[in-house]
Amino acid sequence: MPGDAEFAALLLARRRAAGLSQAELAELARCTRPYVSQLERAARSRPSRQVALNLADALGVRGPERSEFLSAAGWPELERSLSPELGEVDALARRVVEGSRLPGVLHDSRWTILFHNALAGALFGALGEPLVPGRSLLDQVFSPRHRRRIPGWDAWARSLLAQFKRDSAHLRHTPAQRALLGELRALPDFPRLWAGVEAAPDVTPVMPVDFVLTPPGAVRLHIVRQQFVGLPELWSVAFVPVGAEAEEMLAALLGERT
Repeated sequence: MPGDAEFAALLLARRRAAGLSQAELAELARCTRPYVSQLERAARSRPSRQVALNLADALGVRGPERSEFLSAAGWPELERSLSPELGEVDALARRVVEGSRLPGVLHDSRWTILFHNALAGALFGALGEPLVPGRSLLDQVFSPRHRRRIPGWDAWARSLLAQFKRDSAHLRHTPAQRALLGELRALPDFPRLWAGVEAAPDVTPVMPVDFVLTPPGAVRLHIVRQQFVGLPELWSVAFVPVGAEAEEMLAALLGERT
């Protein structure tokens, strides 16, 4: 059954704009390269509901353009059934992090910092490397200033890289991910650790870390990660003190800096 020429042209244009080959798009969208080829040539009927969603996600189509894309794919009602919109969830997530009584950061699947609250700014300021929205959290992990303040840094960095590989696996063929890895390879020890770490099979929601702050000294925290359901590109991170002493030390430090 012949497909839709409008969607075929739109899919082809979107794929080329994203800098993806048919094989790369197929892997990201969990289908086959011949399937993508047939869609782009209008040689088959509209994609299934799930493939249409996967294609939109793989191509990074958002907002009104996402509605246009899904309508062209033959699923005009699909976007209306997905509520709330990503933009609404993003705004709500920022409010949750902003209102938290703990240091908190919001990031995407590439671990790009989207937002952080004042407490997180104070915590990382005490570590000597301020958080900067738009930069990768891995810049913080591999910062020489942070490394001096984290006992057992090597093992901790490996565990974070395993989580990063898991979170960003669906993006590995995208130009943005390639550019990010190119930048990260310039960081000390990143190539060595990256080559020796496999993607984590599951999400590790809680990871302990010791920060040596000046003052007051060593503070043990739990890094608690939470993914927003249905939105693989949106994560929140909270830094939770472990024990009453750590809680008092962190509260005193943040109280002085906020």
